[in-house]
Amino acid sequence: MEDYSKKKLYKKIIVKLLRERKLSLEELMADLNTVLEVNYGFEPVSRRTFDRAKESLIENGYHINSRKFNGRNYFVLEGYPENVHLTEEEKLTFPLLIGLLDTEKNMNAVGWLKSALMDEFDYSNEDLNPYPYFVHVQPTLSSQDKLLILAGQIIEYIKKGQAILFQYQKRGFTEFKQVAPLQIRYYDNRYYLLASTIDDTTYQPTNLLQTFTLDMFVEKNVNPAVDERDENAVDPKYIFFDYAALYKATRLEELLKHSLGIWYDWKENKLKTFRLKFTEWAMGIVKNKKIHPSQKTIQDSPENLIIEITVWENHEIDYFLGRFGDKCERLN
Repeated sequence: MEDYSKKKLYKKIIVKLLRERKLSLEELMADLNTVLEVNYGFEPVSRRTFDRAKESLIENGYHINSRKFNGRNYFVLEGYPENVHLTEEEKLTFPLLIGLLDTEKNMNAVGWLKSALMDEFDYSNEDLNPYPYFVHVQPTLSSQDKLLILAGQIIEYIKKGQAILFQYQKRGFTEFKQVAPLQIRYYDNRYYLLASTIDDTTYQPTNLLQTFTLDMFVEKNVNPAVDERDENAVDPKYIFFDYAALYKATRLEELLKHSLGIWYDWKENKLKTFRLKFTEWAMGIVKNKKIHPSQKTIQDSPENLIIEITVWENHEIDYFLGRFGDKCERLN
């Protein structure tokens, strides 16, 4: 019996072939088997396997009909299931989304996504190339591929409620960190891990929320943390935790809610409402993208924009507002 992935592949190839032109049964079978052999190294499928794939497509909403042309019968794809249709808005925005990923176009996942869109929705390579009409100028992150893979691995540990171990560089020193991971955040072109440290004695989370930058992980590598209290244990005892309970205990939601992005004070957070005045080009930036969800417009005129935001008073707001130079004034 064919496995699920092969069945899906057969159907995908049949649809792609019929999108390109009408085909007789013999032509369709021959082309299907050629693609399977040349592109995937698979053995030819039987007529019975082909019929099952075709019937499954019909059951799932593909309109594959037999039509007679010049005395010969051909299969023709005359309709698609509703869930594979694209609206005009979707057709217009998919190329732009690929354009936003253009700085990461060498990543395997981005290449796969582009290929899938071409296969599934009949885009050509040119259709999905927005240059020179649309350009994303954000530079590629160093080790972007490794960072994304690392973030994905950590998220898998988060889903299982399992602690992790990694080497971390800070202020020129490298040390081992053992933490209960809670959340990955992407802010200002960096990936961050929010986690609770693991107590060296009890091997349980301390409920203290800490922040780590993924680019400072040595070799962009992470491993499962191990409870080493039993020196005679034959098999490693991995550390697990109650994710929902720890998420609540660390007050992650509250701490980050009042942060501009990622920072807060471990000891004493001071919440402050800042009234800020923006002028010239800075006005457009702040109107287009809110500084913080709490942002309220106090005054909006051709000369200036005055807003209020309520966030932690720390170095983060100094750093963020500094990029606006003299086009931003603190009114309180």
